[in-house]
Amino acid sequence: MRKHTAIKMNAKSSLKIISLLKVINYSIIRQGKNTQSDYGETMFNWTIKEIELPLKFTWNISRNSSDIKRNFIIELKNGSLSAKGEVAFNVRYGESRELILEKFEEFKAQAPADFNGVESLVAFMDSMDLPQSLKFGLESAFVHYIAVLSGKTVAQLMGTNTVSSVKTSFSIPIMETGKVESFIKDNNLHRFSVIKVKVNRDNAHDFCKEILRLTNVPLRVDANESFETAAETLKFLENFPEIKRLEFLEQPLKANLHDEALELKKHSPVFLMADESVTKEEINGYYPERFHGVNIKLMKAGGYMRAVKQLRQAKLLGLKTMLGCMVETSLGISSALNISGGVDFFDLDGCLLIKEDPYNLVIEENGKIFFSHIL
Repeated sequence: MRKHTAIKMNAKSSLKIISLLKVINYSIIRQGKNTQSDYGETMFNWTIKEIELPLKFTWNISRNSSDIKRNFIIELKNGSLSAKGEVAFNVRYGESRELILEKFEEFKAQAPADFNGVESLVAFMDSMDLPQSLKFGLESAFVHYIAVLSGKTVAQLMGTNTVSSVKTSFSIPIMETGKVESFIKDNNLHRFSVIKVKVNRDNAHDFCKEILRLTNVPLRVDANESFETAAETLKFLENFPEIKRLEFLEQPLKANLHDEALELKKHSPVFLMADESVTKEEINGYYPERFHGVNIKLMKAGGYMRAVKQLRQAKLLGLKTMLGCMVETSLGISSALNISGGVDFFDLDGCLLIKEDPYNLVIEENGKIFFSHIL
């Protein structure tokens, strides 16, 4: 796999990336005028398709449980060219199947015949009240389309490094403690160099203790906002069986408990990672006051451009960075790989949780994720 030279992501280089995308998109528009459109006089034909993804096991976290994940695939066509983007909506952020379909139709009805570049698409979407995951599906389909037309990789377009592979964690969902041993064996989790453990405030201690007993790798404990106070969280950490094996504790408190998060950061003996506290906003001084790192997800950020900006801002503030995901196909996971250069941690097991991946754009071997194709 080739590595591409990175562009340092300062404000000046960000403008260069936008300009490059804009220039390439003008060539799309010129080509579009010479091809028969599938959408009347509109050069771009946007469509949406729902996909059903049966899971390998019940996905149980502190706030919900599911055996099937339903996502959407956005496709952008112009003549014979097409590209796709994934929408993995999340109820935690007020998103739903009905809302995605409703807002997509609004976008399709109001969208201009063409966009002068990715920045014009982003500006248009920002003028509408669109869910963040839908924004990502639309923007990524557009950027992937530019990549197809230009012969460039998404990493080249975004000015990011490509990496040959990344080590991902694998998540163990909440379950009865007695079922953990067979789950680890059935899913061959010993091939992963780090395990992520989903917990709630009731099972956290005993669940982690059992997984520590059955494994010999670091754990990342993800509470998904289930603890109610800093004091309760600190008590959990005080009683954690092998604290040196706890790589970090992810989002123990609800995102709106700002003062509690401040108190927790002051006294925490372990690394704290923000997840639900990070959505589309800029990464500013709020975060290093409460966390040691931030979990950036494309579906939360709402696009490549915003996610890359968040990663850059986090680094400037001295925060560690993690690229995470929802339950997604390899279309979504490969999108995250496009911006993975320089990131500290990866939690990109979303496509490993589904029974059959419809795209097969990434491969996992021995806990490492890499593209199934050569860039």
